[in-house]
Amino acid sequence: MPRPLPDPTPPSRATIRSLGQLGDRIRATRAGEGMPIDQAANHCGVSVGMMSKLENGKGVNLEHALRVMDGLGLTMLVVPKAHAGLLEEAAAHAAKMDKNAARERQVQFEE
Repeated sequence: MPRPLPDPTPPSRATIRSLGQLGDRIRATRAGEGMPIDQAANHCGVSVGMMSKLENGKGVNLEHALRVMDGLGLTMLVVPKAHAGLLEEAAAHAAKMDKNAARERQVQFEE
């Protein structure tokens, strides 16, 4: 019997500072898409074991991590630490805009 999908709520911060945080973001993104791990691994062109290691914050080849992020619609942006605060604010604003747009779509659907 397949395990239930993990919590699709992405971590609150856009800045990733550890492999564990990267794994949490990847797992939440996959769950948000409703994809079981085997389906996501196949879609991203990696093994289930590799996907599992990545989601659990274990060290993986950067090429594999980039392949998984690309397959799940994520990207990595490398910037000076001094700019991280500005990017966090921008990411928070974008998330708020996404929530508002989703609410508007829901209201239109209900009408």
